[in-house]
Amino acid sequence: MISLDERGKQCPIPIVDTKKAVEPLGVGEVVETVVDNEISAQNLKKFADQRQYAYEMEKVSNTEYRVRLTVTEAAKELQDKGTATFNEQDYQACGIPAAAPQGYIVVISSDSMGEPEKELGKILLKGFLFALSKKEDVPKKIIFYNGGARLTCEGSESLDDLRELEKSGAEIATCGTCLKFQNLEDKLKVGGVTNMYEITEALTGPYRVVKPC
Repeated sequence: MISLDERGKQCPIPIVDTKKAVEPLGVGEVVETVVDNEISAQNLKKFADQRQYAYEMEKVSNTEYRVRLTVTEAAKELQDKGTATFNEQDYQACGIPAAAPQGYIVVISSDSMGEPEKELGKILLKGFLFALSKKEDVPKKIIFYNGGARLTCEGSESLDDLRELEKSGAEIATCGTCLKFQNLEDKLKVGGVTNMYEITEALTGPYRVVKPC
């Protein structure tokens, strides 16, 4: 078994290090990655699910989580079909159909649109999300990070529009590190949590990227 101590390392380093360690291994071999928070453990689970590794997690304490990834036959078959770089299976794992590149992803890094008037910017961004929710061709994915993470949390005036977008097929994803940094982990009200590994994979995928702020 290969052991990695990733405590104190920010996303996406634990995923990248685990990926490097596990890919050369054979069926039945194990990588154990130790992280210091639950979000990192959840991010590793998403990676394991995408690549079809068996996943186990042991919570030793509030600052120590032991994650074990075991190489399966399915994981090796998936790896053999592509390469160590981003491939068709990764597009599908990120919610991006490789067979249908006609679409777009929206990334939002602030709760305000444009400069320098902050309050005006909030009005503009709220209007943008409302207009987006009324389009027939909604985004494949909307990624929120940094200050944009506040828009998917309790108190946001855009929650109804984001829920409508989600119902229409848009995936709503908020950076887990950003939620943790802003003490918003228990305030998320729409969509799910993502990580920098998934964000990087999505933004380098086949779809065009729209960034309104």
